[in-house]
Amino acid sequence: MSADALPDVIVIGAMKCATSAVHAYLDAHPDIAMSRLKELNFFNGPEVAPHDDPQSWWRTGQWHRGLDWYASQFDPDAPVRGESSPAYTAPDSVEAAGRMASVVPGVRLVYLVRDPVERAVSQYAHHRRDGTERRSLREAVLDPGSQYLARSRYHERLAPYLALFDRGQVLVVVQERLLHRRDREIARIYEHAGVDPRWRHERHARRVHVGATEAAPAAADVADVADLRGEVLARVGDDVERLRGVLGDDIPEWSR
Repeated sequence: MSADALPDVIVIGAMKCATSAVHAYLDAHPDIAMSRLKELNFFNGPEVAPHDDPQSWWRTGQWHRGLDWYASQFDPDAPVRGESSPAYTAPDSVEAAGRMASVVPGVRLVYLVRDPVERAVSQYAHHRRDGTERRSLREAVLDPGSQYLARSRYHERLAPYLALFDRGQVLVVVQERLLHRRDREIARIYEHAGVDPRWRHERHARRVHVGATEAAPAAADVADVADLRGEVLARVGDDVERLRGVLGDDIPEWSR
């Protein structure tokens, strides 16, 4: 395994914050080759194979596959290689940051954030669509044992990476800005990845699955979102303030 074949940039989340879009925008650049498969989930998971179905190992993490397998997922001839795995900032992926720092200490990280209430609702809709969530919106999102709130605590999820990587290696992108000021945000991402930020492609004009294509919650749930907002913010507001402090950015898009 050659270190030259490992990724230079990794999108580490957050879930339902436009990671698929950013993966596509990065891959469109002629100097960047993203992994063919999104969500390699290499840096999380057990040390040994959890079962004998390799096709579903990505669900629990693929660290047990080893570095040779990981390197094989990238084009060794590409100037810049990358991958996107939101699971690296999942609340139960506590091992991911340390493993990543030991394998690719110079990697550039991209972390996407979104209005924390809308992100939680989008995740809920995602799970309703795939059949893994049957509770009401309020019951599910406010359940302290679920990940809806935890994944919207962005500073908490990012903290292990800020502790192990230089601050300049971590780019935080606000999803609302990617939607409404796309060219500027894509240029920031390209610059962070170390490629020409002025390059443009027709793909940039497309809205590529930015977290709003899931089946919508039931009408009764939609009616609850406004009331739910205050309850969610009461639980994640302290984390939002810490994120604003780290970024030196008030993120006015989230102030309603």
